[in-house]
Amino acid sequence: MLLASGFGAYLFAVLSGIQAAVGISASLILIFIALNLGRASLIVRSFAIAAVLITVWGLLSRNLTLVDMTIAGDRVSFLSSILIALIFLRLAAARDPAFQAAGAFLANQPPSRRYVSLGIGGNLFGVLLNLGGLGLLIEMTLAGQRRLEAQSHVTEEVHAIRERRIVTAIVRGFATIAFWSPFGIALNTLLLIFTDVHWRDAAPWGLGFAAMFLFVGGVMDVLERRYFSVFPKPVAVPPTPGDGLGLLAVLGHLVGLALLVIAGDYLLPLNFQQVLVTVVPVYAVVWSMARAGLNGPLQLIDDLTTNAPRYVNEIGVFALAGLIGALLVALVPQHALDPILHGIVDWGGPVALALSLTWITLLAAMLGLHPIISVVIFAEFMVRTPLISHQAALLSLLTGWTLTVCLAPLATTATYVGAILHRNPMTVSLRWNGLFGSIMLVLSSLFLVLGMVSQWF
Repeated sequence: MLLASGFGAYLFAVLSGIQAAVGISASLILIFIALNLGRASLIVRSFAIAAVLITVWGLLSRNLTLVDMTIAGDRVSFLSSILIALIFLRLAAARDPAFQAAGAFLANQPPSRRYVSLGIGGNLFGVLLNLGGLGLLIEMTLAGQRRLEAQSHVTEEVHAIRERRIVTAIVRGFATIAFWSPFGIALNTLLLIFTDVHWRDAAPWGLGFAAMFLFVGGVMDVLERRYFSVFPKPVAVPPTPGDGLGLLAVLGHLVGLALLVIAGDYLLPLNFQQVLVTVVPVYAVVWSMARAGLNGPLQLIDDLTTNAPRYVNEIGVFALAGLIGALLVALVPQHALDPILHGIVDWGGPVALALSLTWITLLAAMLGLHPIISVVIFAEFMVRTPLISHQAALLSLLTGWTLTVCLAPLATTATYVGAILHRNPMTVSLRWNGLFGSIMLVLSSLFLVLGMVSQWF
């Protein structure tokens, strides 16, 4: 009830223009998080404690104003609402057999095409299903791999190598969602701050970055398979007839939903983020009705009711991180960072500042700071001090966020994948992606330099 009411209050605020409803929405979401802290992860509990301490400190020192609290509440309400909208989409997709068929089609590609297919699959499943899609594709692919290995009796060492190749392909594809997905938390959070930058201004460049990630990873996989072969060779199992249609169905949903959101952005008197939160749940309801008739929406409500407490980790991380970021920006005076920002520009020009945004976001995540906090803080200061274009700042921050997904052991993705595989998050991040991440950090930095010097952005 708290989740549904909080989401409904935000939709009411969007459609009616009554901003007081946003505060009600944020309050309901925060109550939901508080009531479920007992089942929440350590990072959510830590964020909750930090949010309370920062709020108390700001109110006692009288540095937090009503306007600051309103902005922070709006951040909580928006980030939670977009996640709830995507949860509706995920629940509708989970009952659609097309996703199982699509996953099987991607998993059963021959080794020469498996990296690219799983990289693309990690991207597609992640766009529509977020972390749930990542977990679904990993579990489905590894289950198929284990069945094949049972027939050929491979060693533990060979199993570990195959597992690493499969998982890294999926995770790297999933990471690139931040660059371009119109449904992604990373991009939408920044678009909410850089109000003069639109999704269409960022997505083409983001897709270019994503293609570079896929190409470099594919080349590395080819080189590893050629020069560090494993034996026995994997048995190639062709996809079941009809599985390819499942992939086409997934693509159809992705393209159809994206077109609806883009059309709504042009036709409705709402901004891009508001259109997204409004259209996605409607699409999920229609999808469920197309699949199961009038029982579809009832199943959707039942699935949400059954699983709601489990979403405290997902919603708690982003809602509380958005709250903390907004509060810290309000408490840190602008002049405190001005000398640092101007010093970087004086030393290395605007390019040095853009690279600093990428590298510091990654470094902060490696030390345990969730990227949404550092990204929000940096973005707010870039808006206040326009030393580089907002488009360049956005791409720099998204690059840091994407590399965080691959490299940071304390990131949500690493802990989530580690739990699925029963492996240390350090293994699935730095050990498996360390070389790839280092190469991509250098290449992405060079691309940012080239883009700014050539005045592409």
